[in-house]
Amino acid sequence: MAEQPLKYLPIGIGSWDDIRSRNLFCVDKTAKLDFLVSSRNKVFISRPRRMGKTLLCSILKKLFTNGDRDFEGTAIYGHWPEQQTYPVIHLSFIDIQGADFEQALKGALIAAFSAAGLTQAERLEHVHLPFNAFLKRFNQIAADQKLVFLLDEWDFPLSSHLDNEKVFNHNLKILHVFYSWLRTFEHTHFLLITGIMRYNDTSLFTGQDIEDISMRPDLADLLGYTQEELVTNYAPYIKRAAQALKITPDDLIDKITKHYDGFCFDYDAKVRLYCPDSINKFFDTLTSPYAIQMGQIPVFESYWMNSSNATAALRSYLQRDPLSAESLIDLCRHDITMAYEDLTTPSDFKRITKQQIMLQSGMLTIKEVVADNQNVPPSERMFVCRLANYDVGAKYATVLTSYMLGVNERIARPYINHAQKALLSGDIEATCLQLNEMLCLVPYDVMASAQEKLYRSLFALWLRSPAITVQEEVPNNLGRIDLLLTTADHIYVVELKRLDKDTDTEAAKLKLLDTADQQILDKCYLNNIPTGGRIVTSLPIVISDKYRQIVAWRTIDKSTGTKQGLITIQTVRTK
Repeated sequence: MAEQPLKYLPIGIGSWDDIRSRNLFCVDKTAKLDFLVSSRNKVFISRPRRMGKTLLCSILKKLFTNGDRDFEGTAIYGHWPEQQTYPVIHLSFIDIQGADFEQALKGALIAAFSAAGLTQAERLEHVHLPFNAFLKRFNQIAADQKLVFLLDEWDFPLSSHLDNEKVFNHNLKILHVFYSWLRTFEHTHFLLITGIMRYNDTSLFTGQDIEDISMRPDLADLLGYTQEELVTNYAPYIKRAAQALKITPDDLIDKITKHYDGFCFDYDAKVRLYCPDSINKFFDTLTSPYAIQMGQIPVFESYWMNSSNATAALRSYLQRDPLSAESLIDLCRHDITMAYEDLTTPSDFKRITKQQIMLQSGMLTIKEVVADNQNVPPSERMFVCRLANYDVGAKYATVLTSYMLGVNERIARPYINHAQKALLSGDIEATCLQLNEMLCLVPYDVMASAQEKLYRSLFALWLRSPAITVQEEVPNNLGRIDLLLTTADHIYVVELKRLDKDTDTEAAKLKLLDTADQQILDKCYLNNIPTGGRIVTSLPIVISDKYRQIVAWRTIDKSTGTKQGLITIQTVRTK
């Protein structure tokens, strides 16, 4: 008996009407909308792109306009609390673009009010007034009616211009006037504002009347999919994908988790989420009979990073400041401790940090509350933040490496892939040679005074993958392991040593390998590592200060004994 075809997935579709009319697959996220609209009337929620903000606005627009009649089969059906309907003013700031932002926003407001049935707004099309006076005309148009405002991606006119301070500040002034008017608008029944970043001087975050629900644990899963939602709702897709990839469903779920799980936004650091867009794109091949005929299978790509604009935001940030050794170490770090204030306080153009951009855009995410902060109020907590998952990590490493080495991203990725494949095959010499190729391209100004921590950070950046877990400075009670590299069958305990620039003899290299070996033994680095049946291998690596490359390595494990190699210095040109 032939398997039933799977429902098509809503790729790039954020309209509830389109999903319903086309009978597309959709995870029901309406369960908490009753509470949301009954318990408050002005809210802001920050989430990265592609997490479902646009669909949430579309669903709320439909509910406020028509009630729940088009929601049969969902959690909100029969539980929608509103007893009447309302005109809905729906604006997507991604669509409000043009050389003259003020004029574009005026036109969008006229169109939104008119679409909501307030056609008197059309009379303002040819009225020339200062923006503040123009906005006040809508007070008269609303008259005694109560309106619902749904403002999607509010910060796009700012976030898309982080590399252009003049345009950023121009748009900022216009938004300041707009939100000053909106906050005092007397005809608001409900207001939802979605976006990514929080910015000063827009008047949006002034006062207490608009509640920021972004970090509330009880509403953390309002957007995005939980593990339970993935496993339950996508069960037929998981079964079909596992068959196509010739692995078990449990193995597939494990791979999906490593690639796409891990987004976390709540101040208890408990709710882990998937980006809906990534999950849908991963399974999309299964819904096409033509793809199936051609033998296509689901592919693990960086779907979120490729479509969320996070990559562009990172590129814009990197272009703002010159690269230095310290900034590069900071950029390579994957564990960053941030205060609640850092996560929620609006910033301005000049003071916005790389960490804030990365966290609010979704590249970094909350992983845990600092241990001794568990019982303090959320506003006093510190949070450990890391790259969300491999979807993010792979693209992040590629973009940063491309910028650092001055090569195209299509060139940078193979460099990284080759180093990872060499390590996974157990070929340490090939791994070192590939790392050296990349070190050759790092600018002189960055490497001129390179310390051990820079090499450690670069190696961690280039080797981390779903198949290679990389930990930096792993402590025990006697010291810290420089790098701990864990693969399916191996654990490499890496100790880095630097060879003085005035010393370049074989004897000096071997002596440093011996020193590193002895340190690993004296500090008991091999003794307290949970192995899970893996082979534990000691891996000293010697780096030449003169050539700024790896010049020697050695492995020692019980199964194969000792192997070592001295590497002849090479450059990309001579190779």
